[in-house]
Amino acid sequence: MSLATFADLAQLLAEVFLEPDTDLGPDLEAALGSGDGLPPALQAPLAQMVAAPLNDQDRPVEYTRLFLQALEGDPVHLFASVQARGHHQAPDILGPLKAIHDEADLSLQDDLGVPPDHLGLELACLSAILGQSLDASDPVEEERLQALALRLLREHLHPLSAAVSRQLPSAAPAPYFQAGADLVAALLDELERELAVI
Repeated sequence: MSLATFADLAQLLAEVFLEPDTDLGPDLEAALGSGDGLPPALQAPLAQMVAAPLNDQDRPVEYTRLFLQALEGDPVHLFASVQARGHHQAPDILGPLKAIHDEADLSLQDDLGVPPDHLGLELACLSAILGQSLDASDPVEEERLQALALRLLREHLHPLSAAVSRQLPSAAPAPYFQAGADLVAALLDELERELAVI
């Protein structure tokens, strides 16, 4: 599977976990039918997302129930700071993440209103770094960016994805969001293997 496909899937998953009002069904179907040699570990959850879509009314309601305001207990937090430290904007989480953004020359929109340690934003950052590595004309720069992507993956995305994956089943999520979390975990595993051998 190409790094471009990894970048596209990471961006698509960023939108799944950041923009519940957006119908991503056509994009998910296109990714499934892309024929870019998706490994079975990615095909299965992607096919599940395509097979079990939520309509435009149910998707934001389910997102809110799972990740913002659980009916019982705590929501499944999509922020690394909350997962690791129990509160938003933990400096020891945000500092290293900002260093990765700086090394990739990435900055968040000022009006975004979502901390950078949100799962969706970390996936978007991963996608952007992979895109930069694909556009790099210098092999040294390409290698630096791929190493940066690997660092983001290992130090930030893997722990956050694992925490979300552990908690989500107890919230009885709709298959769409469970498959989305499964796809994130599988994507990170496959990408780590790919980057480790480049």
